Amino acid sequence: MYNVYKIPQAVKLKFINYKDGSLFLDEKEIADPLDEQIQIEIHFAGINRADILQKNGHYPPPSGESEIIGLECSGIVTKLGKSVKNFSLGDQVCAILGGGGYAEYVNVNEKQVMPLPKNLNLHEAGCLPETTLTVFENIFNVSKFQRDEAILIHGGSSGIGTTAISILKNYTKNIFVTAGTSGKCKSCIELGATDAINYKDRDFEEYFNQKNLKVDVILDMVGGDYLKKNLKILNFKGRLTYIAALGGIKAETNLLHIMNKQLKISGSTLRSRSPYEKGNIVDQVVKEIWPLIENDKYKPTIFETFNMSDVNKAHEVMEKSDHIGKIVLSIKGEKK
Repeated sequence: MYNVYKIPQAVKLKFINYKDGSLFLDEKEIADPLDEQIQIEIHFAGINRADILQKNGHYPPPSGESEIIGLECSGIVTKLGKSVKNFSLGDQVCAILGGGGYAEYVNVNEKQVMPLPKNLNLHEAGCLPETTLTVFENIFNVSKFQRDEAILIHGGSSGIGTTAISILKNYTKNIFVTAGTSGKCKSCIELGATDAINYKDRDFEEYFNQKNLKVDVILDMVGGDYLKKNLKILNFKGRLTYIAALGGIKAETNLLHIMNKQLKISGSTLRSRSPYEKGNIVDQVVKEIWPLIENDKYKPTIFETFNMSDVNKAHEVMEKSDHIGKIVLSIKGEKK
């Protein structure tokens, strides 16, 4: 059982700072939470590719958010704003953040906080919010995915990819992914994908043409010249959604593909949204996805966990892209 901590008006907290692309331990004060905020003592934080961009000066936090890196965390509620209604001191929670995850404490709007699913511990929940909310929003809300439809997920072995596979296997048997090694492809299939294409060995458009297959939804984090190929393998009224553009932000295509097949192309980011917007997705995820977790139908895939002092090593693993699933930062040194 965790103790309920009494936090003074302002405390010094350790956090990960950054300069010139390097990360280092630092200290600063954290104020009391605002009326609608919860203060969380962070135990674990998920590492995301957006963190790499931020430390290199390419992805600053939205106005009003913490300058500290970190988009998700799990921990213990240690202080409540005056208007908070749904949480109590000592609650185990996880949260989606605009920033502040690489620190001992964070203040976050109540709407962005979720109770832990009953059969997950803080370690597992630390890497749950960002990918789960991103997958739910873009596949179910934006792309309007329907049960038994066929879906292609680029980057199948990433945190987003493994989350998408783990959730979608409860809705369809037609899950296709791309990944960069035979080992990653094998892991995706073991996780629940129908098939996996090693994009270094085989063109994914060629794969679908040879098998005479079309997909209804594509979740793409690559961008660039994948656009043309994506449009060609989509079904009539197919949906293509972008969540990143690691392969380039510019692309050309034949607009007739879009018009003739009545395709929909969209994209979204989560970080810049208001607490109210994030809260709506949080509510949906707790209602629709938490039961899957609590019935052992979905569990986050954790690749490796690093102590706070080894954060640079954790980022090196992310940058090499050899991992499968999520990388976790242990803020309190409680590796599981």
